Amino acid sequence: MTGCPFRCHRRLRAVPGGRAAALAGAMIFVVWLPGAASAADPDWPCQQRLVPEIAAGMIWSGPPLDSVAGDAEDPQIRHLAADLAARRTPLEQAQAEIDAFAKGLPAGHGNEQLTRLFAATLANINHDRGSIVGGIKKYAHGQQALAERISDTNDKLGQLASDQVQERDALAAQRDWDMRIYGDRRSSLSYLCEQPVLLEKRAYVLAHAIAAHLE
Repeated sequence: MTGCPFRCHRRLRAVPGGRAAALAGAMIFVVWLPGAASAADPDWPCQQRLVPEIAAGMIWSGPPLDSVAGDAEDPQIRHLAADLAARRTPLEQAQAEIDAFAKGLPAGHGNEQLTRLFAATLANINHDRGSIVGGIKKYAHGQQALAERISDTNDKLGQLASDQVQERDALAAQRDWDMRIYGDRRSSLSYLCEQPVLLEKRAYVLAHAIAAHLE
């Protein structure tokens, strides 16, 4: 979807009262997409390419994760993996925790435990990232609904007679408020779109920090 989402060019000519120039500037500000939608997923509004899930093969150089699949989860690994994956944990602290964990592993079993740790960490990151991706799509749907409401308001404005001053002012005030909300939310969407990429980078750094201790 490109161009003006509010059918602005046609409606600007229809709005009485000589307000076309002011509205034109506002419409330029609220163009719908902040980036190009993914060809594979038209609901994705970000410029960043949508990667549904971080694949282990993209970042992990150790044993295949299916070699530890189905094993009983070690409570220590479960808690450590949750801490490593948490965005609140600085990467420097996470790397120190990995180093301490690796030093305490018994000889001959290090690779298995490290692989389990990476598998659990990646699962946590993918779960968190999936929630963020879903939230971004929901956020974008809300923006699209708001854009449609602004379009409908412009339609109504264009249908009012010149003497319906009160009705026009009330609709114009509602439209201007909706456009303000739309613009504020559009700015926030740029921040949200960065979060999945930051988690991909986090997963990459943690994968290499864990793999560095493989025998």
